[in-house]
Amino acid sequence: MVRHTPRTALVVAAASLLLAGVACAPSAVEPNPTGSAGTSATGTAGQSGTGTAGTSGGAGVAGGTGGESGAAGTAASGGAAGTSSAGTGGTAGTSGGAAGAAGTGASGRGGAAGMGGRGGGAGTGAGGRGGATGTGGAAGTAAGGRGGAAGSATAGTGGGGTAGAGGSGTGTATFMVQVQLASAVNSAAPGTIGIVTWTVNVSALTEAHIDFGLDTSYGMTAPVDLTLTDHRTLLLGMKPARTYHFRIVARDASTTYTSADYTVMTGPASTTVFISKFQVLNATARKRGFIITSYWAGSGLTVPFIIDGDGEIVWWGRGGPSGGIARARMSADGKNMWFTSASNTGQPLQRLTMDTLTAQTYTNVVTSHDLTAVSGETMAYLDYGEKDCQSIYEIVPSGTTKEIFESTGIVNSTGCHGNSLRYSQKEDQYTYSEVSQDVFAINRAGAVQWRLSQKVTGGNSTWGGIQHGQQLLDNSIIIFANNGGGTNMSALYEYSLTGQQLMRVVTGDYSANLGDVQRLPGGNTLIDFSNASVMKEIDPQGNVVLQINGASGTRFGYALWQENLYGPPVDISQ
Repeated sequence: MVRHTPRTALVVAAASLLLAGVACAPSAVEPNPTGSAGTSATGTAGQSGTGTAGTSGGAGVAGGTGGESGAAGTAASGGAAGTSSAGTGGTAGTSGGAAGAAGTGASGRGGAAGMGGRGGGAGTGAGGRGGATGTGGAAGTAAGGRGGAAGSATAGTGGGGTAGAGGSGTGTATFMVQVQLASAVNSAAPGTIGIVTWTVNVSALTEAHIDFGLDTSYGMTAPVDLTLTDHRTLLLGMKPARTYHFRIVARDASTTYTSADYTVMTGPASTTVFISKFQVLNATARKRGFIITSYWAGSGLTVPFIIDGDGEIVWWGRGGPSGGIARARMSADGKNMWFTSASNTGQPLQRLTMDTLTAQTYTNVVTSHDLTAVSGETMAYLDYGEKDCQSIYEIVPSGTTKEIFESTGIVNSTGCHGNSLRYSQKEDQYTYSEVSQDVFAINRAGAVQWRLSQKVTGGNSTWGGIQHGQQLLDNSIIIFANNGGGTNMSALYEYSLTGQQLMRVVTGDYSANLGDVQRLPGGNTLIDFSNASVMKEIDPQGNVVLQINGASGTRFGYALWQENLYGPPVDISQ
């Protein structure tokens, strides 16, 4: 096990970079939607005097006489100081809330009035968000209005109003940012994983995230765990050998702070695992996302990996079981990649943190074929360490396990072979495949709810007698029927929960071992023909819209589509 918590920033190779930035409030923002702006009823009020223009601030945030004010009025009573020479100041306007005193100093371009929240009274400081007194028109720090522009001169006596209740805005903060690649910490780790640590001079943050992508439109978002030291956050899903942009967005109870834009150059592509083909047949109909998979035979059989929506391998692990990986699966909290062996006798369960820097092998947990995310850090697996048929256990990273389902007396012990496991959050149930017997629905108390063979007329012979991957949906279940297409042809079957056949798709491909199915958001289905080392995404009419082929001589393990690499996988919520 290797644990690293480096503090050195790295952008390319071993070079270090410390990034400091100031997030600035915009010069104009939308006003609070409640109340009409307190505009002056008396024109520009206060063009006066013959002296040199002073430095009075903009008009205070004045509430209108009828109801709560929204954005500060442009030149409310006591409006903007005149640009002619100041005498004793102009006459204040007669409406639009309490009049700000005309500037008695030299009037000039004071800080723009803070666009106040509800009913801000006239204040005495620099105009800015929330109307806090400041110099040079800097935005105040009081909660409330939607942040006026920072002023360009010292405020006069007619500063922005005190912030009212409610509203939100943008603010100014200083970020200290470090970024490095996982490969800089461990040369065996991918150079496509970014590790960002950062601090900001704002207390009591309520939420933060990092926007990142190939340009400043970003496109991907990494949530930040505010409980972690230095807000350590991984950038996952980056392509190899590209320059990526990122920025940090942080919020407290009332204000949003955005860092400057930073860049990081990713490392080279994997040299341990490959695919041979990624063919988009219908770009409009396909569902873009990431596919988590592995090989259980051929080169790279100890490497779990992730393919992005363009067919590039953007994440890869190492050190998997020698018998090949049947299933690689991320936890629901997105922090760990778990993987299990394809061996029929079972091998120890393994886990790798998503930065690939910490690995753990659970020597007392013997498992094979499949495992599934449940919630948070909890996973469930098929136990192959017992002398009887396979049972369902749950596990957390500490190694604590809990038996959920005991198969003795329920699964026929003659030739039993548990081979597929999935979890449904909506039903709080597992679906469990016993290769040549049945598909069982089991609640988390371990009680069998139903068996598919008892719903479908003719039992499992209807779909060919053998199945592997399966998924419970709201009103149906889909299964990978290894012999369901006829001689040497597999098929996708979908049955209603009352046993009616809803779909049967035969593409001409065959897999005697493993094989998987997943319904995607929007109605497409991903079919994984493991032994043929081919995956096909089909639309609801059965048309192939995407095809992926593994490297020559390989056999895919199970596969899982995810829209992004953060948070719960979509299949457990369907």
